[in-house]
Amino acid sequence: MLELSIPQLDENSKNTKDIVFTILTKEYPLSLIEITNRIKKQYNLGITYQAVRKAVDNLHNQGVLKKQGKKYSIKKEWILNLKSYFDKLLTKYETGKQVYNFTTELAKEDYAVYTFNTLLDLDNFWSDTMTYWADHKKENNIYISYTHYFFWFLINLGQETKLFKHMAKKGVKSHIICQKNNSLNKWGAKLYKSEGFKTIIKHNREENLRDLNILGNIILQVEYSKKIANKIKKFYEEYKTTQDLSLKDITELAHEPCEIKLILFKNPEIAKSLREKYLKLFQK
Repeated sequence: MLELSIPQLDENSKNTKDIVFTILTKEYPLSLIEITNRIKKQYNLGITYQAVRKAVDNLHNQGVLKKQGKKYSIKKEWILNLKSYFDKLLTKYETGKQVYNFTTELAKEDYAVYTFNTLLDLDNFWSDTMTYWADHKKENNIYISYTHYFFWFLINLGQETKLFKHMAKKGVKSHIICQKNNSLNKWGAKLYKSEGFKTIIKHNREENLRDLNILGNIILQVEYSKKIANKIKKFYEEYKTTQDLSLKDITELAHEPCEIKLILFKNPEIAKSLREKYLKLFQK
């Protein structure tokens, strides 16, 4: 569960935890004595070494800080979790629409359909689904993705990187098949390969944008409306290199109002058949 006892980034705060957090946002990693010395130098407060150690221990126990040897820094996973949480909260408050989380109860369903209104909403739920499966998989550890565009890296790089590092840590063997041979997809494939995932790009003239994942006995299918499918296609045709990418266009792509359906169902026989079919592509 996300720890919501969040330190305040405030130069005027007199709370030791807040001060420790503020210092570590500017310089890291630091040892306890280094943090104490910086507090004495930068703040006119009589904070003891014991108080600093207690504050650091609390932040470490809450998952805010990570320890390497005798030094501390802010934990990147905590930052990404916090960002994801508030992205979903902001979306809900701005649109008034429910933001789904993939939980144990949802996982019990044999068939379910979810509708999303932006690519970012879809990607956050999709990541939750894959994380849950990686943590609870029983039948096998093979993940297969059959996709057309690696847009996730463009709109949600931190979340995507965190997800696949987590899957690798959980022993998942990932296989990714991309159906569109273009410059941005080649860049995405290179990122996947750098994480040790088997990735191939095949040229497919099929224009029907539909993505498919096989996670053990779970089959996940994503169907995009024609509007957003055309926007993704246009984006990948317009930009040839990552250096040319427009942050404004990436943001607009992530938040473009649309309708996307994610269909999730469990069927061991179909999953096995699809898995065998796609794995053969990696043997050629």
